[in-house]
Amino acid sequence: MPSSLSTLADVLPELADSLQAHTETPALDAQVLLAHLLGRPRTWIIAHHEAILTEEQKTSLAALAARLQAGEPLPYVLGHQEFYGLDFSLTPDVLIPRPETELLVERTAAWLRRHPTRRAALEVGTGSGCIAIALAVQIPDLALQATDISLAALDVARRNAHMHGVAGRITFSQADLFPVSAQGATAQPAFDILCANLPYIPTPTLHQLPIYGREPSLALDGGPDGLTLIRRLLDQASQQIRPEGLVILEIEASQGASVHQLAQAAFPKARTQILRDLAGKDRVIEVDMTESSPIVHLCERSAWQAAQPQGQYRPAAFAQEGFIHCSRPDQVVAVANRYYHGMQNMVLLWIDPQRLEAALRWEESGHGVFPHIYGPLNTGAVTAVTDFSPDADGTFRTYQLPG
Repeated sequence: MPSSLSTLADVLPELADSLQAHTETPALDAQVLLAHLLGRPRTWIIAHHEAILTEEQKTSLAALAARLQAGEPLPYVLGHQEFYGLDFSLTPDVLIPRPETELLVERTAAWLRRHPTRRAALEVGTGSGCIAIALAVQIPDLALQATDISLAALDVARRNAHMHGVAGRITFSQADLFPVSAQGATAQPAFDILCANLPYIPTPTLHQLPIYGREPSLALDGGPDGLTLIRRLLDQASQQIRPEGLVILEIEASQGASVHQLAQAAFPKARTQILRDLAGKDRVIEVDMTESSPIVHLCERSAWQAAQPQGQYRPAAFAQEGFIHCSRPDQVVAVANRYYHGMQNMVLLWIDPQRLEAALRWEESGHGVFPHIYGPLNTGAVTAVTDFSPDADGTFRTYQLPG
């Protein structure tokens, strides 16, 4: 880089050109590198092409550019990377957080909001700690354990947890998958959620990728078929996860069918689904044990009886709202007193979510998170119907469980 060049207008195009063979976004990386060097936002760099670099700054920039040209990833050169709206310190001991992993955080946080009493989580293979820390920031009363086999990675994760003010709610420990305290014949399931972004790239594939040798293979190499660690984790997961919990894992785009089969074998009663990222690729597998628990719908007996010949039930409000209001069993008394106080001839429909033909979504309402069925209720999903009557003062107080 000639010493005569001194303004950003001069430096930016030459820097971008020097990075052309080393990145798919040379102009962007040049702007980011200069923003890092000058301690300014990238937008400032774009708006101030007249700014002049000192000789010392040009020397530092040349050293940073040389690291990129040698193949070092930009986030390692910068020493940090954004993930889920948070900034994380990085070293070459940890995997660089990817935007597609945000889907795992998004789905886990949504599940936790739907289940406000489930607040014990385990992240396996934490690396920089980005998943555990993002969850702790999103869910302020969440308690987490996070493991990694790499002590160097755990050091990075602890620093990040302190930086974001959540170190008091995350216990980091070195382990080959599960923490030692959770292992053994006498150990009881301790977690409501098990989440992980384990190494999942098949070894032969990894060796052909540009990433090989630039990020830690320990965080990338998933064995001959990419499933070595995922298989081990699912084999042991039932000993770690509490009933009605969640297992959620990031996977490689071609592994959806294989991991789905492994998950169903490990949790045959759970609802297992593959979720796609913004690029339309299989990215996350979600194994939800709460989906095997019944939900309930409160209605008039006559309305339910009228639905029998058609095999489908649609309440009067369905045409306007487009979904059927349901509840967890522990929510139904409050719902009944809020909307049906004093009404007689009411019944509870006990619904198996796995038998539903329509989509089930858990959504916020003014009184908490409730299950909604987006379509008619197929009568085959109703496993029991029980009477639900108020006391003499019109107040609902108890309900009858299916016999």
